[in-house]
Amino acid sequence: MQTTLKKTEQVTNNHSNTINYPFLLVTHMVCADQQIHSEESKALHELATQIEAGQRTLEEMEKILAQDDNQLSVEEVARRVPSSQKNEAMCQILAIAYVDGFCSVLERKMAERIAQIWNWPKGEIQKQIEEAGAFSDTGFLDESNQQKLSVSARLLQKADSILSQALVNKLANLTGAEEKVEQLRREILLSGPEYDEAIRECAVVAKEDYQFSQFALRSALSILYYLGKNLQKSIYEIQSKTNSKGQANTAKEVAKQLELTEKSLSAEIIKEIEDVRESLRSKERALNHFSIAFMGRTKAGKSTLHAIVTNDGWEAIGVGKQRTTRYNRVYEWKNIRIIDTPGIGAPGGKSDEEIAESVIEESDVICYVVTNDSVQDTEFKFLHLLKKKAKPLIILLNVKKNLRDPRWLEHFLKNPDKAFAMEGQSGLGGHIERIRRYAKEHYANDYFPIVPVMLLAAQLSREPEHENRQEELFKASRMQDFLDSIRESLIQYGTIRRSQTLLGSTVGAINTPYDWVAGQAQIYGQLAETIQSKQEEIRKKIEIAFKDSRSNLQIEIETIFQEAINAVPSFAEEHWNSNELGLKLGWEKRLKSLNLEQ
Repeated sequence: MQTTLKKTEQVTNNHSNTINYPFLLVTHMVCADQQIHSEESKALHELATQIEAGQRTLEEMEKILAQDDNQLSVEEVARRVPSSQKNEAMCQILAIAYVDGFCSVLERKMAERIAQIWNWPKGEIQKQIEEAGAFSDTGFLDESNQQKLSVSARLLQKADSILSQALVNKLANLTGAEEKVEQLRREILLSGPEYDEAIRECAVVAKEDYQFSQFALRSALSILYYLGKNLQKSIYEIQSKTNSKGQANTAKEVAKQLELTEKSLSAEIIKEIEDVRESLRSKERALNHFSIAFMGRTKAGKSTLHAIVTNDGWEAIGVGKQRTTRYNRVYEWKNIRIIDTPGIGAPGGKSDEEIAESVIEESDVICYVVTNDSVQDTEFKFLHLLKKKAKPLIILLNVKKNLRDPRWLEHFLKNPDKAFAMEGQSGLGGHIERIRRYAKEHYANDYFPIVPVMLLAAQLSREPEHENRQEELFKASRMQDFLDSIRESLIQYGTIRRSQTLLGSTVGAINTPYDWVAGQAQIYGQLAETIQSKQEEIRKKIEIAFKDSRSNLQIEIETIFQEAINAVPSFAEEHWNSNELGLKLGWEKRLKSLNLEQ
């Protein structure tokens, strides 16, 4: 059977019009956590070559990676996977999810979604994961990279298709392990012994802060769960006491408020801390990395900056060719992590706030790229998120000149400083002043570097036709000024930045329920004052009622006895000659007529 499937797949993949749906599921899983690591992208393309994927499969793969509106959705792809290949296809996507030793919530959800489409029994995925030796819940593997890889390999150990065999061979590349990357990369600009030492210090601080954050979040959740149980108990006790006649309205109000509190606690507060804890857990993979995010509007030069700094991704930068994606791209080198985001304001992409939120949490420094041909207020509106998260900012002002024209290039190289002049009609002073004004409005201060650079000059310095002027072009680009800003942020302030990244979100998350509890305490304080006021009012009413009742009773008693006293003279006249028995029976009769007993 396996041999037949193998032959069938070989034949299928040799036809350019046939789509390899299991491979497209793998592609979807690579994108599931909304980040595409540079090594994942490269390995995916190599994987396509190894399995001899047809033209239509390659086209659909590129659409998924770019999140094209016309891509085949996860649902469409999953439904078209043949029944005989579903089990192995699930093993493949789980292997991708667990390749770094951590299966994120988004990756788990995608696997569960596919299982649901296939009408698999609940828990089938969990069973496969446990059989492969991974943890039963979405968690970590505290093992070496080789051991982490073995979890993914074990998921595919019974597989026999070309895709699975090729995938096992490529899993090592997908881990992004430094020793693997070193064989494939030249050194990036952000490298050197000073960086190595700074990163080492950052890693030490990060691990300490990570453990502290985990403990703090775990404690906060434990307390909130305990609070939830006590709320349920109090609601039950109050409701059981107010189900009889004469129900107390105030008790009902308290029970209703307790129900609202419990609902808010479980639906919002606990969920928010769970989300933050999950976010913190996902950062475990990058504890040893210092993360720098490149942000800015579309075509501002982020991808060019990324390619210059990392010497990676040049194939997507060619003249007139701009890489478009709706997901963050990640590049790692010697424990420096660079995140290249989609363009702010990109048509059909995520909102600016979504882009910012997706990267701010995990970044230690934000580098925002703007151009001198257009500096708009709208570009800076998302900066309030940086202020909220206490994230440091570096503004890179990309000075645009048409250096592809040899005349402009010669003119620029004769006097590079002229392109960066502050004064004059074409000077940068007005742009920088405007940047500071916009940023101050949204970021609340202007204490951040604004570094003018000419990215195109730096790009030309990497192109073969300008090899003889490489140093001259790079120096003229002023890229070194930008690298110095990064160096200062990392080497001088790296440990502080790392603490902000790990502790900042945790402190905020713990502070949120604290504020919520304080607000709830105020509500119950007001209810307590109302109850106390009503208690005092009832006490006074009881005292008055007691006095009135006692007075009325005394008057009534005196009235009844007075009637008996008044009846004595007439009774005596009637019974003056009666014997003792007659007197007794007659008096009892008279008292009965007066209703004395009643």
